[in-house]
Amino acid sequence: MLRLTVAFWLAMAGAVLAGPEADTTLRLIHIDAQMQIARQEGLDHAETLNADMLGGQGGALWHSQVDGIYDVPRMVEGARAPIEAMDTATLERLNLFLGSDLGQRISDLELAARTAMMDPDSEKAARSAYAALQGSDDPRVIAARSIIDAGDLVERNVGTAMTASLQFYRALVDGGAYDMTDADIMTEVWSQEEELRTDTEEWLMGYLLLLMQPLDADDRATYVAFMQTPEAGRLNAALFEGFGTVYSDLTYALGRVLALNLKTLGDGGQEL
Repeated sequence: MLRLTVAFWLAMAGAVLAGPEADTTLRLIHIDAQMQIARQEGLDHAETLNADMLGGQGGALWHSQVDGIYDVPRMVEGARAPIEAMDTATLERLNLFLGSDLGQRISDLELAARTAMMDPDSEKAARSAYAALQGSDDPRVIAARSIIDAGDLVERNVGTAMTASLQFYRALVDGGAYDMTDADIMTEVWSQEEELRTDTEEWLMGYLLLLMQPLDADDRATYVAFMQTPEAGRLNAALFEGFGTVYSDLTYALGRVLALNLKTLGDGGQEL
């Protein structure tokens, strides 16, 4: 899935030293479980595409194609290289916190909140909780905002989503389902920017408020302090790099199989 660039091979070479610590980091942040959530989101999105764009006629082949795209081991492998490229000393310092009782509790809460946000009712409740506190000096809001600012999470998420959207449109064009120029695609993607940024901020704040519900003031302060460290900043950047590559590859692959199905149905094909 990853492009075989010089940087990729250098990262793999660095894994000789960083590998064991990188493996520990990936285990402590529950990378497998994170990708399992990403897989389920992808499958749910594919169901929406089937209903909206294929008229529900995707059938068994569509589901088989989508299942093959969202392959968790391959997704995990695609996200590894930027973590393995980090220096061992940084990874060791990260693992001291991530492996602590509080670090593991936060990792578990991140997964629980992420899973909860997949349920429309839970997401709506989390967004409503943020709306009720927006603009206040509630310490949970301040902590959530500090975490978002420390990781530049809104802009990074918006950038990742827009890149994935760009790849999706390009895949539809490459697959012969759409007739759009690169300029058309860029215009379409950028037209979504402001709405996407607002939606992302609301989602992140709702998610973080949900995540931090079980944490007391001291735990929240430690969480924020960790996220503001240079080490956490490097980990955050590596995760976005790895996940960004994975999401781009996934959305391009999804666009190509969607184009194939659209053309087949458009040519008079029956349910696949």
